Amino acid sequence: MHNTVYLLYGGVSSEHDISVLSARSVVENIYYEYHDLVPVYITKKGQFLSGASLTAPLPDSTSLYLEEGSAPQWRQAKTSVGVPLDWRRLQEDNVIVFPMLHGTNGEDGTIQGWLETIGVPYVGNGVRASASAMDKIISKQIFADAGLPQVPYEWIDDTAWGMTAARTDFLNRVQGGLLYPLYVKPANAGSSIGITRVTEAEKLADAIEFAFHYDDRVLVEQGVPNAREIEMALLGNRDDLNISVPGEIGKTRSFYDFNAKFVEGQTKLIIPAKLPEETTSQLEKIAQTAFMELSAAGLCRIDFLLSDGGDVYINEVQTMPGFTQYSMYPYLWQHTGINYGDLLEELMTLGQKQFAHRRKIENNY
Repeated sequence: MHNTVYLLYGGVSSEHDISVLSARSVVENIYYEYHDLVPVYITKKGQFLSGASLTAPLPDSTSLYLEEGSAPQWRQAKTSVGVPLDWRRLQEDNVIVFPMLHGTNGEDGTIQGWLETIGVPYVGNGVRASASAMDKIISKQIFADAGLPQVPYEWIDDTAWGMTAARTDFLNRVQGGLLYPLYVKPANAGSSIGITRVTEAEKLADAIEFAFHYDDRVLVEQGVPNAREIEMALLGNRDDLNISVPGEIGKTRSFYDFNAKFVEGQTKLIIPAKLPEETTSQLEKIAQTAFMELSAAGLCRIDFLLSDGGDVYINEVQTMPGFTQYSMYPYLWQHTGINYGDLLEELMTLGQKQFAHRRKIENNY
């Protein structure tokens, strides 16, 4: 059955441009023999602009950035043209939404809540998992309750940071309880945006101030010297979960930052990561536990740190990981024989199953 896929991308987020890159890969790889694709660009101001429906991939030079006009048109220019989205179209038969949104106002449960309110099937995690995983402080508390290994950390909000006594107390706790190097992070951000690696006390406060540009809560984590960064992709729902082989970020620098991830394209992805069998087994168990504890659905990428001594720490969970040409998530599944187009098909099938499951629960009252 031919259906319509509404691809949401962009968004009011510091990861706006990364979302556009991910959307580009979907446009290039979705199976048009089964789907009509309607790209919906969310501007940085939150306007939803619908592009012209696609029945074939766009040329690489066509802009996915849209500006409002009288009629949708794809152009090989700085911007193409879209029209304001009539969200009632999403409620038509044979429609599914693919929210290819990263970061706040997209990956944090907000869009998912709206889609559930208007009764639309969509790809990926629901409100609870999206919100919990996006907030690094909340997710760490969930993982601690589940007994999962994590690095030591402290956190503070902007109100407390603005109070001299609370700020001094926080800095003292960090200095007295955590070992350098430290990683200062916004609680709600991804793609290494707003993160600073700190190696000396004199630079700690500035790093915290910088992180507060991206969220009103900040955490400071103890680093793992010479850590290997291992990632695993999960695909499925709670009753049928698949876990990929582990992949490793082959770093050429001490910190795998935004430029390394999305701009330079020079970071080597090592798939599969060369690990002892028992370490891989431990990673799989932690990944499955994290997925279940978050009530995740559809997909996620789970990031780990591996010390020189073989200690494993869960780091973060991405509920809508990057799908760009440099992204680990699709590469991990390609290694296991699932190409990009098939991966999109499976994710949409899982989204439909999860929608039916939610409907069944709602119909019980």
